[in-house]
Amino acid sequence: MKNNFIQLFEKCNDELKQRAFTHSSYAHDKKIESNERLEFLGDSVLSTIVSDFLFKHYHKTEGKMTKLRANFVCTESLANLAKELGIENRIMLGKSFKGKGVSDAILADTIECMIAAMYLSFGLPSISSAVLDALKIKATIKSGVKLNDYKSELQEYCQTNKLKLSYKAETYTTKGGQENFRAAAMIDGQFVAYGQGSNKREAEQNAAHLALEKLNK
Repeated sequence: MKNNFIQLFEKCNDELKQRAFTHSSYAHDKKIESNERLEFLGDSVLSTIVSDFLFKHYHKTEGKMTKLRANFVCTESLANLAKELGIENRIMLGKSFKGKGVSDAILADTIECMIAAMYLSFGLPSISSAVLDALKIKATIKSGVKLNDYKSELQEYCQTNKLKLSYKAETYTTKGGQENFRAAAMIDGQFVAYGQGSNKREAEQNAAHLALEKLNK
């Protein structure tokens, strides 16, 4: 299924494929266009594909559909797909990233860029199935949905241990002008973990997930 995704992407024209892997740091060094405009488009295309499928095949309330969509399009889900596809070495990073490696946020953004490139090349109907299959959305709906609600899990942990949980969220703007969110999970006023996302809820979910990982260690 993930092979269909990468095979379709490889059929895009060479210019779009190269731009999809051109991180803003590399573009700055080379004075060329980055992939941030593709990321902006890919984010919307991905949301449309997933929303359309859930509306037609997951007959639940708006809140439940929104929550499920967030699980499919979150940074963790997209980064996992990027790792399965093995695209880390194809992403072009600038000198400022030398030795730092590729973060999950960059991997997730790159998947959105790849989706945008496919959309521009072939249109929405031709790419929807490949995107849905790559993210295992059809299989998940068919087998029954089990959502990861890290915020609820962390809240339960804190209540059990009589700890106070809070989040501090803020927005920031990328060089391409896109607004993203960053959230800090705080326990008893002490910082535990940061999370990022395209909206406040996703950022807090990612922060809660990382906080749970730290606590479990």
